[in-house]
Amino acid sequence: MPFIVGAYAAAPRGLEPGTQFRTYVDDVLALPAVDGLEVPFQGEGSTWNDPAYLHATAAGSEHVLTMIPATIMALAGSPTQGLASSDDGGRKQAVEQLRRAFEFVTAVNEGPGGTFAAVEVHSAPRHPYTSADAFRASLDEVLAWDWGGTELLIEHSDAHSDEHEPAKGFLTLDDELAVAAERGIGFSVNWGRSVIETRRVAGAREHLAAVLAQGRLGALVFSGVSDADTLDGPAWADLHLPIRDWSGAPVAAEAATSLLTADEVRACVDAAASPRFAGVKVSSPSTATPAECLDLVAANVAIVADAVERAQSRS
Repeated sequence: MPFIVGAYAAAPRGLEPGTQFRTYVDDVLALPAVDGLEVPFQGEGSTWNDPAYLHATAAGSEHVLTMIPATIMALAGSPTQGLASSDDGGRKQAVEQLRRAFEFVTAVNEGPGGTFAAVEVHSAPRHPYTSADAFRASLDEVLAWDWGGTELLIEHSDAHSDEHEPAKGFLTLDDELAVAAERGIGFSVNWGRSVIETRRVAGAREHLAAVLAQGRLGALVFSGVSDADTLDGPAWADLHLPIRDWSGAPVAAEAATSLLTADEVRACVDAAASPRFAGVKVSSPSTATPAECLDLVAANVAIVADAVERAQSRS
């Protein structure tokens, strides 16, 4: 199965376009086991959304585009915007945003080098503006576009809760799974976001089991989360913390309270069998140097890749 890395989350602060950016991307793609990037869609002007660097990746590389950065940025200015918005104007804005992403995917896939194998979409906006029927309507529109060999995946983010403030507050897992089954598309599980929703480590495995029971697992991506405040944010924030104890170096101190452990990675990989994609998306501390950022990515990739290799050897 292809192994993807959300390298943008761990990129050094102030990463400059041009040589510095290309060096970082090339170094990540050169890591053992890595087959492609989870690329953030951020819109016009973003270095990550220039097809040129992806055209320079190796032929056969498989990348995944995530809509979550653009979705969150849009919600900051328009709280009713999203593919699952009960406000039709907000829903149409989100469809138009996804059309721009579709054009980016097409531009990449028509060029040389690696291609986008999947796009992760999300059931924004926050409750009470979410509607499963609106999500269905949006997907019906975008699935009619000619995506070629690129598939759509619904990536679950934490749903609304009456018990605590959600990080995202989108549709429930059950609603999303029903839509995925009806429209015949796959599902992406992010470990950290499931734990943020359930406030329990076991919650990620429960979400994974529910997706597997429906035969919808397309991707399993590992991001950590802490139940305590960290240097870069509060408890339960969606900060993509690294795997706990990934290193004994000072830069690993940020992950000391991460609930994601190597044992948990192995348990989830074993349960998942063979998803379409496996991957890792972890952030680096704001104080990390470029070399430390790359070390962090390499170490976390190695932990997850080892779990995948062990699982495949037993199958």
